[in-house]
Amino acid sequence: YLQKLKEKNIDVRLNTAVAGVDERYIEGEQITVARFADGTEINFGTMIWSAGLSPVKMISNSDFKLNRSRIVVDEYLRVPETKGRVYALGDCAASPDELPPTATVAEQQALYLADCFNKYYSAVDVTDEKNKDDEIPLPGNVTPYLMPFNALNFLNKVFCKAAPQFQYKNRGAMASMGFGGGVTDLKHTDLPSPKTTMSGKASYLVWSSTYLTKQLSLQNTILIPMYWFKAWMFGRDISRF
Repeated sequence: YLQKLKEKNIDVRLNTAVAGVDERYIEGEQITVARFADGTEINFGTMIWSAGLSPVKMISNSDFKLNRSRIVVDEYLRVPETKGRVYALGDCAASPDELPPTATVAEQQALYLADCFNKYYSAVDVTDEKNKDDEIPLPGNVTPYLMPFNALNFLNKVFCKAAPQFQYKNRGAMASMGFGGGVTDLKHTDLPSPKTTMSGKASYLVWSSTYLTKQLSLQNTILIPMYWFKAWMFGRDISRF
């Protein structure tokens, strides 16, 4: 896919961060310039920014210990020096193993904490005055959520070893590259599948199937394929009113 983009005269720059965007005037004409971290620059007329957003002010203005504007947590996702009563996960948490702020990490962290609260932490009544100075005990063993589909969760105990601390499991990476195209990387996955890569229609089928299973409502699960079909038949609707 990278080669196809280059064949369309698209300048693809890997491992290059945007350091800033400037407005300049040359002979009275205003131009906009993107500055890259490697010192290079490029003039542009329209920029589409698809990078992540900065952390919310509530996190950056908090009194918790931060690492790159994210709350530092231990291997149990607990915020230090809070007696096990404050937790952070997802984009706002900086874990010891420096996990990326992706949806699959946040999902597994949420499922881990849900098990911790339901199985262990719920036994402690934090509203009881006699427990207000006590630190909440560490959780017992929790099975990681390796399987990407709820219907296959029973296999987690087969392929994963339970432990008290949070364990992230790599499910692979995939991306859609338009209708009928996609890329899938399973080289480093923890799933019991071939360690390989895929592209094209097979990868698009895997991506679209996984995307549908992540919907939270039956309504969206039904509507999304209808929207895909409409876009396939009539093209994407980019009009705005």
